Amino acid sequence: MTTKEKGLIVGLCVVCFGAGVSVPLLMEKAQRKDTGQFEKLETIYDLMTNKWYYANEIDDVQDTLVEQAIDGMTTNEIDPHTTYMGLDQAKRFSDALSGSNVGIGVGFFRNEAGNMVVRSVYIGSAADQAGLTEGDIITKVGNLNCAQATSDEIIDTIKNHADQKLEIEYERDGKSNQTTVTPGEYDSTVICRLFDDYGEIILSSFSENSGKDFHEAIQQIEKAGLKKLVIDLRDNTGGYLDAAQTIASSLLPENSVVFQEKQKNGKIEETLVSKEYDPTDFDQIVILQNGNTASASEVLIGALKDNLGDKVKTVGVNTYGKGTKQVLIPFEDGTSLKYTETEWITPNGTSINQVGFAPDVEVADQEIRSVYYSTENKDLEFGPDEVAANAQALQMYLAYLGYAVDRTDNYFSQASSEALKQFQRDHDLNVTGRSDEATWKALEDNVLLEINKNEAKDDTQRQKAIEMITQE
Repeated sequence: MTTKEKGLIVGLCVVCFGAGVSVPLLMEKAQRKDTGQFEKLETIYDLMTNKWYYANEIDDVQDTLVEQAIDGMTTNEIDPHTTYMGLDQAKRFSDALSGSNVGIGVGFFRNEAGNMVVRSVYIGSAADQAGLTEGDIITKVGNLNCAQATSDEIIDTIKNHADQKLEIEYERDGKSNQTTVTPGEYDSTVICRLFDDYGEIILSSFSENSGKDFHEAIQQIEKAGLKKLVIDLRDNTGGYLDAAQTIASSLLPENSVVFQEKQKNGKIEETLVSKEYDPTDFDQIVILQNGNTASASEVLIGALKDNLGDKVKTVGVNTYGKGTKQVLIPFEDGTSLKYTETEWITPNGTSINQVGFAPDVEVADQEIRSVYYSTENKDLEFGPDEVAANAQALQMYLAYLGYAVDRTDNYFSQASSEALKQFQRDHDLNVTGRSDEATWKALEDNVLLEINKNEAKDDTQRQKAIEMITQE
């Protein structure tokens, strides 16, 4: 998936499954050997800089050539997780790993009236502290009526009140309520839910603060007297291995092995649970996983299954299979090198690299939840009888919303065009039967609304996990 592709369900995904990362405190400069091994490289660099006909047509040709050379050295088929990152990519990677955002700390969707329905509340956030819960309908943010504002306007209003008091009006169980929040920085990786028979933790990434927030969630579940736990690792592509170690430490006995690392020289080193938190002993743990569950997520799965045995079951489909650890080297100019240093294996010595974990109970996910489309302008516009990159997604969205399409591949048919015309009529759009940016926006909003409204019955993987954990 490129950074230009968009999915409706997948949340924070680290580019190239860049998880399992450590950052060294000190990097020693490599000692250049006086053997002439760089002579060819220097000769080519000199020729391309001074003799190449097109050199004058490239801005900063020297820097460009060096960047391309580095990119070439770090690009190979055997290891897709070693990569050199330019300024923009390095910043995106760093931001993704941090897990930090500014706001009130809720995930939401817009209902038919245009108000914000709280879908999730991140632990420790301003919304969490103010007592907002899933299902609350936020109708007013400050002086902004949600039904009359765009999502961007609502988000901007919240961010513009960072570290300031902000009045929120919301509805709960048909009654109007008001509360005051102070938007600020929060970690957007841990959501905790409490039910009658079990607790549930949704973990979207392994960030700097995920371990602390996960332990807080465990404490809330323990305080509620619950002894069964669901951990949702779907679409969690990983993050810091230190966070995986800390999270495992909240669940495993003292001196348990979390994972092992196989060095380049064949030496194997163990990583044990930390002593930062006292572990909680659950009677049963069910883990949700899918094809985007990778790296640090797989470390946690391996640690729990190898150490806790039959107490732990997994539900979903096969995980991604990223069994290597990368080291991140930041440079003074803002670029970074991420290279593979070791292969990690489970406490029992199993390698899952390029294999992944098969689930104990296989349950396929609803197809619509994993549909992606390109946000490039050129891919948003197409018409009937055309082969288009986004035709499959568009026709699947129309079918999900109940419109009569005759196919769901990359060919946009006449019948699907007629279905699109009906959708455009129903939503006061320009009726052309052609795809355009406005139509995509309306499609996305309506599909998201339906997915969120029907999540309880449509999420078959989660339904199975709940069935397993409540029947024993």
